[in-house]
Amino acid sequence: MKSVATIKIKIPRNDQLLETMKQYSEAIQYIADEGFKANIHNRYKLHHLCYYDTRKLFNLPSQFVVNANRVASQALKSIKANKGRKPQFKEMMPLAFDKRTFTFSKEKVRLSTLKERIDIPIEIPEYYLKYLSWSYQTALLTIDKNGRFFLNITFSRDININKISNGLQVGVDVGINHIAVTSNRQFFSGNKIKRYRLKFKRLRAKLQAKGTRSAQKLLKKISGRERRFKAWVNHSISKQIVANCNAGTIVLENIKGIRQGSRGKKFNFWLNGWSFYQLHSFITYKAIQNGINVIRVNPYHTSKLCSKCGQIGSRSKGFFKCLHCNYSLNADLNGAINIASKHHSKADGVSALVTEPHIQSDDVKGLLTTATELMDKSPHL
Repeated sequence: MKSVATIKIKIPRNDQLLETMKQYSEAIQYIADEGFKANIHNRYKLHHLCYYDTRKLFNLPSQFVVNANRVASQALKSIKANKGRKPQFKEMMPLAFDKRTFTFSKEKVRLSTLKERIDIPIEIPEYYLKYLSWSYQTALLTIDKNGRFFLNITFSRDININKISNGLQVGVDVGINHIAVTSNRQFFSGNKIKRYRLKFKRLRAKLQAKGTRSAQKLLKKISGRERRFKAWVNHSISKQIVANCNAGTIVLENIKGIRQGSRGKKFNFWLNGWSFYQLHSFITYKAIQNGINVIRVNPYHTSKLCSKCGQIGSRSKGFFKCLHCNYSLNADLNGAINIASKHHSKADGVSALVTEPHIQSDDVKGLLTTATELMDKSPHL
């Protein structure tokens, strides 16, 4: 199975790259405008309609024109399906490179521009060094709101998923009281996370009520801090789950539709406020990189059935009790064991972004307070 990882590195600001991005973005808009007028959204028809004019007007290398055509085609297909208006693109669109337009080494990258190829020095953080032995594939140049340049480089390698062939599997149940519980009895409590999220909620309410411009700016800052906190916690949990997995397979729930339906305002706040999909994606790519298979199963009745006899039981105050054999245990652990037992499903290999969440210095103090109890093992077995 092929595993894919993307590293994000900051590069020096460069005028040639800036001008190339500008022309590339204008080319995307031009192709989209022409396709919209001609009612063409097919990628190949759009290529024949605009390729030569685009190269002449924007002086772009051929591969950039091909990429611009692909982006415009995707946008035109989307608005056709949704009967929308003519697409409008950002002033600076991400600039895509492949092996024909960039080369990579540990000290520098060579990137194509409007006029020539240029060498850009890079410094790779220590965390990413383990990916340099992989095969580099593509790169994506972006500019953030502060005008900083970032290059997202994708690497891939083939991994032997059956490296651990002991026939065992570990199920992972996600939820609110415990962010995650595994069938090999790892408990990741949600109590500290709840208190931290309530602080964010109260602060957001105050800022929204104030409504001033400075309050709105602070509100955006708080939102970014909460997003980084969630990613940091999910990275920590997924790392421990994979590190303590001595099985050949990790079994996850198929959480599609987890937020459908209304179960009360308070419950929905906790359920909708956490990225369980992100947690699953982090577990998946970490497991695959360690040669552990990952499958997803239908979670139907995993919380209602007894993991010992398979009969219907009852759940009360975090505990499960079987109505048939009187077996009882932690309800989330019971669910995780039931999930593990559904190991007959097909494997679902998934690649994911491996960039660690960037945590600013003013965030670290609060996160460290949470870290002390976040990964506590629950005594309720």
